[in-house]
Amino acid sequence: MASNGFDISSSLARAYLSMRYHKKIAQLNRKKIQMRVKRYFAPVLLLCSFGLTPPLHIGLSGVDDTQEFLKLFALRTPKTITKVLDRTGNTLGIFSEENRIIIPYGDIPKGFVDALVATEDAAFWTHNGVSVKGLFRAGKNFILSLGTKKQGGSTITMQLVRNVTRKRQKKITRKLQEINLALALEKKYSKQQILEQYANEVYFGGGRYGVESAAQFYFGKSASQMSLEQCALLVGLVQSPERYSKMLLGKSSKDRQFVIDRRNYVLDRMVIEGYIKEAQAAILKKRPIVTARENSAGETIGAYAIEEVRKYLYAKYGKDMVMNGGLEVTTTIDSLWQLAAQEAVQNGIRSVDRRLGYRGQNLKQVKNIMQSHFISWDQYISKGTQVDGVILGWEGDQLKVRIDKTQVAVSRASMDWAGAKVDKVLTRGTVAKFIVTEADGGVPLQIELDQEPSIQAALLAVDPLTGEIRAMVGGYDFNRSKFNRTTQAKRQAGSMLKPFIYGAAFENGLAPNSIVLDVPTRFVSSQEFAIGPVKSDGTFDYKPLYGISKVYEPKNYKFDYAGPLTIWESLAESRNIPAMRTYTQVGPQKVIDFAQRCGIESNLPLLPSLALGSPEVSLAELVRSYSTIANRGLRSPKPFLILKVKDREGKILEEVLPPTSESVVDSQTAFQVIQCMQGVARRGTAAKTNELGWPVAGKTGTTDNYTDGWFVGFSTKVAFGAWVGFDEKKTIFPGADGATVALPIWIEFAKSILPTTLREDFIAPEGMLTVDIDQTTGNLASGLNEKTINGLAFKPGQQPTIKADASSIQSVKRSIAKAGSQKPETILWTPNK
Repeated sequence: MASNGFDISSSLARAYLSMRYHKKIAQLNRKKIQMRVKRYFAPVLLLCSFGLTPPLHIGLSGVDDTQEFLKLFALRTPKTITKVLDRTGNTLGIFSEENRIIIPYGDIPKGFVDALVATEDAAFWTHNGVSVKGLFRAGKNFILSLGTKKQGGSTITMQLVRNVTRKRQKKITRKLQEINLALALEKKYSKQQILEQYANEVYFGGGRYGVESAAQFYFGKSASQMSLEQCALLVGLVQSPERYSKMLLGKSSKDRQFVIDRRNYVLDRMVIEGYIKEAQAAILKKRPIVTARENSAGETIGAYAIEEVRKYLYAKYGKDMVMNGGLEVTTTIDSLWQLAAQEAVQNGIRSVDRRLGYRGQNLKQVKNIMQSHFISWDQYISKGTQVDGVILGWEGDQLKVRIDKTQVAVSRASMDWAGAKVDKVLTRGTVAKFIVTEADGGVPLQIELDQEPSIQAALLAVDPLTGEIRAMVGGYDFNRSKFNRTTQAKRQAGSMLKPFIYGAAFENGLAPNSIVLDVPTRFVSSQEFAIGPVKSDGTFDYKPLYGISKVYEPKNYKFDYAGPLTIWESLAESRNIPAMRTYTQVGPQKVIDFAQRCGIESNLPLLPSLALGSPEVSLAELVRSYSTIANRGLRSPKPFLILKVKDREGKILEEVLPPTSESVVDSQTAFQVIQCMQGVARRGTAAKTNELGWPVAGKTGTTDNYTDGWFVGFSTKVAFGAWVGFDEKKTIFPGADGATVALPIWIEFAKSILPTTLREDFIAPEGMLTVDIDQTTGNLASGLNEKTINGLAFKPGQQPTIKADASSIQSVKRSIAKAGSQKPETILWTPNK
C-alpha cells in the first residue's frame, strides 16, 4: 500500500533492504578505507568506464526486487503540508513534518532546471541514470588524494534515489544500490518526470522541502516567479542546505558573502555548460540577495486560532493526515482583523502592566558592552518588536542604549511609569527589554523601556449571525503560553450577567423605563431561614435554620445609593442593588433560562450572588450570548473557526453550511436589551466608546477585588469582547475595573475594524413605539428635566402615557437624596420563583 508521507512505505523499505550486495562491510578507520578504495572501488569504476554497467546492474540485484521498488515508488504519496488559510485565501500557517508544496514540472522555472543540471549533473539529458565519467572522476580524485578530496559522482537521478530511500551512509554498497535503482528509474520515467520528482523532494534548508516551498520562504514568491539569480541561489543551497541557509539568513556579512560566492559559482557553471552568456552572468552576479522575512517582527498571525484548528484536525483526521496529507483548511479568520486584535491586546497588556510598576529583577549584566550580541537583534526589527538593549549610561535626562550597531537615546519622561529609582536599576552594562516605537528607515530608531508582562488578556471577535470567528487572541504571546483564554479560561463574570437579568425582566412585563430602587437592601433565603409573617411596613422577621446566619447584603461599586432608577439607567451605571432586586422579583430560574437560551453553557447555580456575576464563564460564551442579543433574539451559533477542509486532490472533506437561525428571544425584548446596552456605551460605564462615532452597545464587568476586567460589545455586524486579568486569581490593581483595563483594548480593536464593516444603526422591530423618556421619573419626557433618554422603544401598549411634571421630578430627586440614609429593606429571596 502507498504511504501517507513522503518517506517510502515500510514495504518499500523492506524491498530496499532486501537488495543485499554484500553481507557486511566492517567499519574501518581512514587508512583502511583508503586501501579498500584502491583495491575495490577503482576497478569497479574502470569497469564502468569500459561500458560494463549492464552486467553490473544485473549482478547486483534480482529483477523482483527492482520491480517491487519501482511499484512502490510509483504508489508513494509525497509528504505535503497542510495549509491553514484565512477566509480570503491568505496563508495563516502550516502543519507539516516536511514543509513541502508540490508543483508540476510546468511550474518549475527553466532557469532552475538549467542551473540544477549545470551544477549537479551536466550530462543529465544524455546519460541513462548513471554518469560513468562522473563516477570515475570522483573515484580517481578520492584515490589520488588518499581520501582527502571527496567529490560527488551522483547524478540527479541517483540523488533522487538517495532522497527517497533516506540512505545516507557513506558505503560502497549504498553507492552501488543507488546506481542500480537509478538505472531502473530512468528506464521507467522520462527526464522531465525525474526532474519534477527531484525538484519537489530536495531539501533547501530552513525546514523547506521542494523548490516551491523554498521560493516562498526565501523570496516571498512562487517558484514560477523567481528570477534567474534566485534560481541559482537555491541550486547553490542544495550542496549543504542547512549550513548555507543559516549563513544566508544570519547577520554575518562574511557568511552572506560565502553564499553569494556559491550562487556565483552556479552562474559560472551555467556559462560553462552553455545555458547563459558570460556577460549575462556578470550582470546577475552584481545583483544583491534580498530575502523575505516571514513573521519576523512578533508572533505568528493567528497562533491561538491555528492551534485550535490543529486540535480539531488531529481529533477528526489523525496526526499523520494533518502533518503529511496535504489538506487545505479554510478558516473564518480575517487576517487584517487578527493582526489588529493582536496589536490591541499586546498594547493593552503593556499599558496595564506598566501601572504595576517596573519590576527590573534579575536583569543581565555584560562586561563587554560593545561586543555582546543578543538573539533579539537577529530578527527584523520593526515597530512593536521587543528587543534587548545594553545600557551605555545616562547623559542628563537621557538613557543611552545600544541596540545591535545602533545607539538610541531614551528620555526619562518616557520612563515615568518605572518609578523614580529607575536610574539606580538601569546602570552601565545592564541588559533590559525595550519596545520599538519607530523603525521607519527614514527616521532614527526609537524605543521605550519595556518588560515581560506578568498579566494576561484575551480578545474574541465573531460574526454574530453566523458564529464565524474573525479574530482570536488567547493571550499576550502564544510562544510563552499556549493556554487559550478565550475558550479554556473560565472566570467570574462580574456584571456581565446583568443584561440577562433585565432581558428576563422584559419578558415578564417590565420595560426599560420601569423604576427599580437602589437603596440599602438585605436578601434572605427561605432555604436558610425560617421566615415570619410579612408586617404592614413590608418587613418580616427571620431566624436562621441549622445554625446558619447568612444574610446577603450587596453593595454598589462606589458604595453609594441612587434611589429610584429606571432599568435603562441601572444597567448603564451597572448598579448592583437594582440588578439584585430585579433578579429576585423576576425569579432566578427565569434569569438562568434566559442566559442559557442566549448561549451561556457553564453552570449557573441558583444563588443570590449570581446576579452580581459569581458564576464562572468563558469569554467565548459571553461573546456568543451577547451575539444572540445583537441578532435581536436569533440564537448565534457556537463560535467556530473552520469553513472548509479539502484533501490534496481538492476534494471537499467537510464544509460548514449556512446556519439555520432559531429565535430564542422575542425580537422586541432583545431590542429593549440592546437599547439598555447602548446606554452603557453612550452615557454609562463605557462612555469612552463615544470616540468611535459608531453605533455600538455593550457591557463592562468587574469582579470582587478587581481580579477580572471585562468588556463585551457589538455593532450590527460584529460582536467582540476583551478580558484582562492574571492567570491566578489575584488583584490586578485597586480600581482596575472593566472600563479601565478591558475597554481600551476593545476600543483600539474597534477603531481598526469597524470602518471595514457596514455602518448601521440599531433599528427597532416592527410594531414597537419609540418615544423620549424622562430619565428621572421614567415618564414621557416633558422638557422640564435635562436628563432625557431619547428614542426608547416599547412593546405595544407598554409605552408610558403620562408626562413628567415638576412635582414628580422633584419627588424622585428627594428620594434619591435620602436613599443612603434609609434603614436596610429586607427581601425574601426565593430560588424557585
